[in-house]
Amino acid sequence: RSDNGCDGRIVTIDVGEVLVPSTCLYRQVVAATASTTSVAGSGSTAAPRQSEAATVRKEKAHSATGRDFSVAAERNIWDNQRVKSWSRRAFLQTLGQTSALCGVPAMARASQLLHSDTVTVSILHTTDLHGHILPTSDYDGTPDVGGLARCVTQIRRWRRNHRNTILVDVGDVYQGTDVGLRSQGHLMIDLFNHLRYDAWVIGNHEFDWGMEPFRRALQASRMPVLAANTRLEGKAPGEISDPKNPLARVLPYIIKEIEGIRVAIVGLTTPGMPFWFRPEYLSGLDFPHPAEAVRRAMIKARGEGANAIVLAGHMGLKMRSGGDDFANNVMSLTAEFPDAAVFLAGHTHQNIPSRLTNGVLLTQANHYGIHVGRVDLVFDRTSKRLLHRQTQCEWMGNHIPLDHIVMSRAKTELAESNAILATPIGELAEALSVRARDAEPTDVERLIGASIMECLRDRGMKIDGALHGLFDDTNDVPAGPKTVNDVWGIIPYENFLVTAELTREEIQAVMEETYASQERRSLLGFNVRTAGEGMERKVTALTLSDGTPLERDRRYVIALNTFDSRSAGHRFMKLRALLENSATQCRPHDVQTRDAVIDYFRRHQVVHKVMAPSLPAAA
Repeated sequence: RSDNGCDGRIVTIDVGEVLVPSTCLYRQVVAATASTTSVAGSGSTAAPRQSEAATVRKEKAHSATGRDFSVAAERNIWDNQRVKSWSRRAFLQTLGQTSALCGVPAMARASQLLHSDTVTVSILHTTDLHGHILPTSDYDGTPDVGGLARCVTQIRRWRRNHRNTILVDVGDVYQGTDVGLRSQGHLMIDLFNHLRYDAWVIGNHEFDWGMEPFRRALQASRMPVLAANTRLEGKAPGEISDPKNPLARVLPYIIKEIEGIRVAIVGLTTPGMPFWFRPEYLSGLDFPHPAEAVRRAMIKARGEGANAIVLAGHMGLKMRSGGDDFANNVMSLTAEFPDAAVFLAGHTHQNIPSRLTNGVLLTQANHYGIHVGRVDLVFDRTSKRLLHRQTQCEWMGNHIPLDHIVMSRAKTELAESNAILATPIGELAEALSVRARDAEPTDVERLIGASIMECLRDRGMKIDGALHGLFDDTNDVPAGPKTVNDVWGIIPYENFLVTAELTREEIQAVMEETYASQERRSLLGFNVRTAGEGMERKVTALTLSDGTPLERDRRYVIALNTFDSRSAGHRFMKLRALLENSATQCRPHDVQTRDAVIDYFRRHQVVHKVMAPSLPAAA
């Protein structure tokens, strides 16, 4: 067949005699049990081993459909030799284990065709799309990658080749692009409905705009929304009986039955929500640690006849250590529930095609649609026992075309968004640097601080300073005309502003906490002198920007964003505790940081470097 992912040939033969695609070496097939990433049995904890075949030099090639696969450099041909000594079941086992060598989709399909005693269920998954329909850039600056429109092209290919599929998204669906913001998530949910997603998992950025947009997204969703570890107005997911309540759409799991095989998908969201969001953004919701929720869901799913349970969690492995933290519980969950077949991860924006974690096969499909994932579960048709698990992530580079139906359906909204993003807002007279001496604000931070303070002062507020950092600490902002899109590059999130009244000692404690966390933040409107380095840096002097010493008994009004005010993801716990004290008069404001910077450009038209954040510096 022309779409098998190898050289375009799969040979049909008599029952009991089998062939493999001709690019697979005989010795690779024989050694496949040791060399493949396929994991046999749902409870296996053996790590993949390297065989002699695995030492053969591999080269990367693209099939006619753009699929990446590995082929042996020697290009040996089997000469269509028949293998008569294997039983059908023994061959099937080896065939499944060899699929990593010759393209997972083709081998899964061949396995299904050659052996009617098995059923293969494929789970296709996206995660952390963040509203990206069109291609974008990755964190290394590689352009023209990812986007839902590309993922859908690959998803349709997989669906054409294999009918037994389940399609899920693992969270952070709609926040992150202008088109997502302007449609308040409706466009992404509409596309999910059209594409017949089976479910999506709640991510933390679903709440960036508050509860009402989230409720509307639930209401528009034709598919279940999964989050087993939530409490919804005091009730567990699935316990809200009122169909008019959007929260009734939230369930702990779904079960999909395919050819007699029942696969449960248990959805989990990160328990870190309170450390990112103010309480009003999560009104009526709680997010406890997921262990007990998983236990309950797995018991119920098994009671309903689930033959395999897949955990789909908006959480992942920590970037450096690969472990857990306040928001990511993958290691503890896989240790507690090693009988889960697969863990579909998200949140941490990593590409993890396949990793064995406490006996559970973990996979994560990156972010922004830069990869799309596939899990193949092979079951014995009679006993319904899980025989094999296998995962892959496909790179969505520019060799993958955009799906024309997605592009057509989103055409109007994308055109409106592009027009808004291209709107001129002013000119930057000089390039702004993202680098500065320790404890000194960068040029970009000074611009953000000046924008925040001027915006709030225009609303009649007295502001002494602003606390803010950088989202991009690599790329300077070049001089020249600026558009709305340029400010999205500086401020990619819809963080709102809050103000708090802090004493001199409290301001000093907050700044020393930022130094200890090694998360850069600058205090604009003040002069801060420090001694020491790194985590040991301490404040030695603190004055207003004009040099006036701070009074001991006075409270100074500081503006900051909602994210930092809630600890910036467990980084600033002292700051969080301070702002929960009523004496600080912490108040939210209906102003987003990005809008404050856009308005600053529009107001001044020509913007120069800001030397004194307490005073406007513009032509």
